[in-house]
Amino acid sequence: MVKINQITSLKRPTAYQMAEEALREKIMDGTLLPGDLLPVEHDLAEQLGVTRPTVREALRKLESSGLVVRGPRKRMMVSAPCTSISSTAMQQAIVLHDVTYQELYELNLALEPVAAELAAKRISGELIEKIEDNLERTIASIDDTEHLVQLDIEFHDLVALAANNHALLLAREPVSDFLLPAYGVVVEQLEPGKRLFEAHKAIFEAIKQGDAVLAREWMHKHICDFLRGCKMSGLSLDKPVRKVNMKMDIAKFERDLI
Repeated sequence: MVKINQITSLKRPTAYQMAEEALREKIMDGTLLPGDLLPVEHDLAEQLGVTRPTVREALRKLESSGLVVRGPRKRMMVSAPCTSISSTAMQQAIVLHDVTYQELYELNLALEPVAAELAAKRISGELIEKIEDNLERTIASIDDTEHLVQLDIEFHDLVALAANNHALLLAREPVSDFLLPAYGVVVEQLEPGKRLFEAHKAIFEAIKQGDAVLAREWMHKHICDFLRGCKMSGLSLDKPVRKVNMKMDIAKFERDLI
C-alpha cells in the first residue's frame, strides 16, 4: 500500500509581517537611506494599505533589529544597525555551532594583524593621541591586573578603529567578545604586564611610523604570545566556547564603547 504523507497547509504571513518586509526591502535596496524620516504613522498606514496598529507592530520589529530609530519630533528614522546588534547574532551562531576557542584564536590571528597593518596606513592624529594615552595608563597599571585587562582590550579596539574598515570591525567584535574572559585569565594568572606593554608599544611605534609590514609582524607575535599564555593558564582551547565560558565571568571583562 502506498503511504500518503500529510502535508500541512502553508501559513500566510500576517499583515504586520508583510508591512515589515515591505519597509525592510525599501531600506535594504537603498530606496530609504539611514537618516531618512519615515512618513507619519497615519500616512504610512495609508500607503501600505494597512491599519495604524499594524504599522506600529511592523515598526516595533524593525526598531528591534536596529533598522529604524526614533528621530526628531518622535518620527521614526531609518538607521544602520549598531555593531552590538550584529555581534549578538554572531555570538549566538558561534555558541550554537559549537565553535571552539582554538577556532576563534585562528580567526583572531588573521584579523588582528590585518587591523595593525591597515592602521599603519590610515591612523588619524586623534587615534594616535588616544593610543598614546592608553600606553601611559598601561605602564601605570602594570600591577593592577583587572585594570590591565581593560586597557589591553581598549588598545586592540583602538587599533581596529584606526584601521578604518567597517567590515573588519563587524567581523572582529563577536570574536573578541568571546576572548575577553581569556584575556582576563591570562593576565590574572601570569601577570604579563611588562611583556604586554612592550608588545603594545612596539605595535604602536610601527603604526605611528607608517610601517605596515612591521606593525603586522609585531601584532602576529603578540597574538601568538597570547595563545601561549592561554595554554600556560590551562584554558581548554578545544572545547566549545559555551562550555569554557561557564567557568568565566564574561561580564567582568565587558569592553567600554570607544
